Amino acid sequence: MEKKTHVMCANLVSICLMKPDGISDLLITCGFATLGGLVPDVDLKDSTSDKLFDRLMTSLITIVLMSFVIKYFFDIDLYYKIKECSYINYLISICLFIVMAFLGSKSSHRSFTHSILGLFVYSTILSYGFGMNVIIPYFVSHLSHIFLDLFNKKGIALFYPSKYRFCLNLCESNGKVNKFLFILFSILIIFVLVFLGFGINI
Repeated sequence: MEKKTHVMCANLVSICLMKPDGISDLLITCGFATLGGLVPDVDLKDSTSDKLFDRLMTSLITIVLMSFVIKYFFDIDLYYKIKECSYINYLISICLFIVMAFLGSKSSHRSFTHSILGLFVYSTILSYGFGMNVIIPYFVSHLSHIFLDLFNKKGIALFYPSKYRFCLNLCESNGKVNKFLFILFSILIIFVLVFLGFGINI
């Protein structure tokens, strides 16, 4: 699937699971859901995606900086909500995540980053420095990316380092099914936020 479809699916699943209460919770949920929905594709080598690693790292750093800016100007403490461990663990977690994302970018497409091993490695690294309100959105979003890519005609190395690739061979990554799912997930997110609300107070 295309990146935009992964992001919409990741945000939909995370919002429904986390039921964010307030704008700060929503920002954290969507920020790390988007990160989880995109990280598996750091291994893309095509010309339109070769800078994905840079964009992902910029997004992660932006989330961290945004927490301080929002706290200063709006007195909404995102930093407190996303951090449950010590400050040093927080920094170590971010640095290790960046290193592993870089290493993942050097692997072949749909191998390590699309595997169960990769899912738990990235999630475990984040769990070292972040709270459950970060780990859960990231984990389910990374998992949703793997699940969606199983439908593609090109397989994924689900049990990496085994080279055997699994796929359901049902659709192309950028075909009509992808477009349909993108529209469906987008509509469902709007429905969830507007009609269900989850008590979000902006």
